[in-house]
Formats: sequence, structure tokens, C-alpha cells
Amino acid sequence: MPVQSPIEISNRAIEHIDDVDPLEYHGHWEPVGVARVQNTGTSAMVTFSKRKQQPFIIGGALETHKYVFEQLHFHWADSDESGCEHTLEGMKYSMEAHAVHYNAKYKDFAEAKNKPDGLAVVAFFIQACGEKDCPEFKKITEGIRIVQKIHTNASLDSDCLSWIGLQELSKHYYTYKGSLTTAPYFESVTWIIYRTPIYVSRGQVSVFRNLQSCPKDESKKIVNNYREIQRPHKDPETFFVRNTTPKSKL
Repeated sequence: MPVQSPIEISNRAIEHIDDVDPLEYHGHWEPVGVARVQNTGTSAMVTFSKRKQQPFIIGGALETHKYVFEQLHFHWADSDESGCEHTLEGMKYSMEAHAVHYNAKYKDFAEAKNKPDGLAVVAFFIQACGEKDCPEFKKITEGIRIVQKIHTNASLDSDCLSWIGLQELSKHYYTYKGSLTTAPYFESVTWIIYRTPIYVSRGQVSVFRNLQSCPKDESKKIVNNYREIQRPHKDPETFFVRNTTPKSKL
């Protein structure tokens, strides 16, 4: 049964599944087409254009369903001690990135967004740690520095999502049926949440806090743009989270 998101993930309440097909990523950091980042006034959003085919994911918890990349955005707080939406055993990370995909059986994101099987959102925890920049994540933050004013956008390297590949993507994730974390909170999302965070510098996180949220007041910044943990409407046992590991290759 779908629930409102985000949730707190607890290893005591999950079902472990060890023998599933690998989750496959196609095209997310290929050096083709055009990538752009936009200050939407509520987040920083990355999109792709001028590609023969948008990136997509398939396999794993999604089985044979193909989900097409729509956009990636970020959530953060006014300090490094919180900012993520989901929590893992109560742990709060500095940021959470959401790669939003829609089911290819539908014409586009608009048609898919309120369907029970319409969306798949891949979540990555991002942790501020020390002063050493993450070179791959720098492809994003260089653009963030340019779009401090609301509704501005900038070009990025076409492989700007290569930081996603810093971890093993085919396994070690949690999945459950939940909702969007922004209004109107449709319960249409298959969530895929990686348990290992991406480590970046404190400076790379702080640059997001310079993004302006109001066109008339430059002092107003985008901060604390995350939704608090939600509770299931019914007994917590009516939903589950799976920590999946792919099938062994002989």
C-alpha cells in the first residue's frame, strides 16, 4: 500500500531481497546533448535536451518497466546537519538529490505523475564533509554559482551527473511505494534510495544556500526545502522497504 513520503527507513522493518535482476542506468552521464541547471525558486533543477534519447532506468525493483528521466533536483537545509528528506536509522544527511523518471508507457511526465505506476524517483544522500571538493560534483556546483537569481539557468557539462556513478548502482538500495514530496503529493512513486551517501565538501553544499527564492528580495534564499518525515495512515506493517542485491553472475 502506498504511503506519503518521505519516511524513516529502519533495518528492523524491512524485507531483504538478495536475488533480483540488477537495476540498470542508461545514458545518465553520457557526454552528449545539452545539460542545463535552473533556479526554480524552490530548488536547483537539472534537465537534458538535444539528445536522441533521454536517459532511462530499467530492471531491479522496476522489473521490465522502463522509466524515462525527466529532471533531477536537490533538497537542503540551512546547516550541514540536516537537509535530506528520507532518513536511515535516524541519520540525517546534508542534502538529498532526486532523479525523477516517468513510466515510458505514458506519453510524458504530465500524464504519468498521478498514475499508481507513473513515477520512479531515485534518491541519493549527499553529505558535507571537510574542505576537499568532490571533482565530479563540481560539474554541478559550477553551474549553481551562476544561477543565484531566481528563474535563471546555465549550461552544464553534458556528463554533469557522473557523480551518481561514484557508487555501485545495481544494488544496495531501498525501495518502497510512496508519494511525491511536493504538492499535490500524488502517491505515484516507486522510490529507490541508495544507502551509501555521496561525500562532497562543505563549500559545495553551502553554494546551494545562495540561491535566491524571491525576485524582489535578494536576501531571501532557498533553504529548508525538504518535507518532514511522514507517518503511514495505517499500521506501519502495511508497507515495507526492500534492500535489494542483484543476482550473482556465474
